[in-house]
Amino acid sequence: MDTESEKTLVVLCWGGDRGAYAELVKVHAGRVFAICFGMLGNRHDAEDMAQQAFLKGFMQIQGIRDSGRFGPWIARIARNLCIDAIRQRKHQRVPTPEAEAAAPAETWEYGGLEAALAKLHSDYRVPLLLFYFDGRSTRTIAETLGTTQAAVQARLSRGRKQLRRLLQAEGDE
Repeated sequence: MDTESEKTLVVLCWGGDRGAYAELVKVHAGRVFAICFGMLGNRHDAEDMAQQAFLKGFMQIQGIRDSGRFGPWIARIARNLCIDAIRQRKHQRVPTPEAEAAAPAETWEYGGLEAALAKLHSDYRVPLLLFYFDGRSTRTIAETLGTTQAAVQARLSRGRKQLRRLLQAEGDE
């Protein structure tokens, strides 16, 4: 979606147009889910967190400063909610994504890929998901994560190598 269309939809949201917000959700759902899954390492938790992010975004749409930057704004909301959830997890001593990946889990259409991704550190998992599953450019990933494009490229490279090693090790078992 181009910046002008996004601006128009945000302005319509300011006026109370729920349909405009639904369009924004449709466009950014993949990106938000990828961030949540990358940080939480669990598909169901990621779906719940993405839904919470969009709900919070809807409730706070009046607070967006630049109407053409809805994507990075909603991504930051999702990221912050995931950070809060991770902090709560640590206090509740809930199993980590790595421990969940080690336990038998429901697989989805990509088989062992989900388990291998869950074993990656979120520094590598999030950029990989945004790049390959959501089709984002390294520039937009850098904006979303608040880092440089070079850092994103390095994380993608390292993440691919680690993922390859994990998948090969899984194939040997």
